[in-house]
Amino acid sequence: MTPCPPPEFSLAVQATDARTLRLAVHGCLDYDTSDEFTPAVAELLDAHADRHGPALRHLHLDWAELTAVDSSGLSALLGLRRRTHPAGITLHLDHQPAHFTRLLEVTGVAAHLTQHAQPPDSPAAARASGRSATAAPSP
Repeated sequence: MTPCPPPEFSLAVQATDARTLRLAVHGCLDYDTSDEFTPAVAELLDAHADRHGPALRHLHLDWAELTAVDSSGLSALLGLRRRTHPAGITLHLDHQPAHFTRLLEVTGVAAHLTQHAQPPDSPAAARASGRSATAAPSP
């Protein structure tokens, strides 16, 4: 019996400017590769912040070349949202293959993942967190 080849996964930067970062996801985002996704995206977000400061507002993930995704991949994506949303970065899930769209529909997380994020210093973000936009942070 021939063993299955290991799943392949990669990220590529498609375009960037101060407010927008576009990444292409290639291959599988699953149990075997989801541990690669989180640090790879974190590294790209950190590099973007080093170059442009905290101006990033839109992270576009292009899923056209996604070959497989499972619950571990979805968990990694939810972890990314936990990092980006409080920082005022809205996720955009572009060019979803049918199997990925179906997973998002069945789990009911599509709207949560792509919910518009307010910049952290905006009055709307302050209201959402229960603090005053003009109040000084407590020590």
